Amino acid sequence: MSDRAGPWAMLPTAIVLVAGFVVPVLFIVWTSLMPARTFALDAAPSLANYVTIVTDGYWRPLAWSAGLALAATVICLLAAWPIAKALVAQGGRLATIVSVLVAVPVFIAEAVRLFGAFLFLMPKGGILAGTLNALFGLQVGSFLNTPVATLVGLVYIYFPFALFPMVLGLSQVPRDQIEAARDLGASGWQVVRNVEIPLALPGILIGALLVFVLALGATQESTILGGQAVTVVGQSIEQRFNYAQDWPLGSALATVLCAITAVVVLPLLRRLEIDRLFGR
Repeated sequence: MSDRAGPWAMLPTAIVLVAGFVVPVLFIVWTSLMPARTFALDAAPSLANYVTIVTDGYWRPLAWSAGLALAATVICLLAAWPIAKALVAQGGRLATIVSVLVAVPVFIAEAVRLFGAFLFLMPKGGILAGTLNALFGLQVGSFLNTPVATLVGLVYIYFPFALFPMVLGLSQVPRDQIEAARDLGASGWQVVRNVEIPLALPGILIGALLVFVLALGATQESTILGGQAVTVVGQSIEQRFNYAQDWPLGSALATVLCAITAVVVLPLLRRLEIDRLFGR
């Protein structure tokens, strides 16, 4: 009886996934094969929109999005590692306070947080420029309307998504294995490389996937902080669908974005051991 109950128990989830994910993706792929600026359901499929992505320079927003997402992921992981180790090692009330301080901004609207970052980075009257000028007499230029500002926004917004899975992963590393490695003469770097990273890898991978996938489709960071210095693929897709009314080209861009996500995510998911992450 239990063997038969498994597929039936999965049926509601399967229906939601098919209706909410598979069908929309198939519709987007189908639309991307239609002639440009049309909605001809009976038209012969064509790859013309994908050719347009290459010939008309739409690959640049894709490259910007992928590059910024990759950079944000690397920075978030590097910044989260020492903090996660400290939270796991310290524990207690201090770790709880730090976790709350990191988690609370997640519940605030992203646009509000980004406008706060905008005020922080303003060249005149901004918090950063004013503090440096008051304390050290330094005059700093503006980071706003640059790719660097967009990257800062991505790291600022998605850092918690790297930190907390990493904390969970590091909490699964047995202390006795670390002590045994040190007793055998392993250096600090050898302990990190050969013991902590392999055992905490599920949490690290989850954090990397969350940051990369979310940053890949992000648009507000480039709109509010990056200005016209960088156009990401989410903005291009929005322009094609809303302003240009070119659904086929917008669908082609969305399909390529999904393909990039799948190429990155699927190989990492194969290495992900959820059971080990939760100690099962």
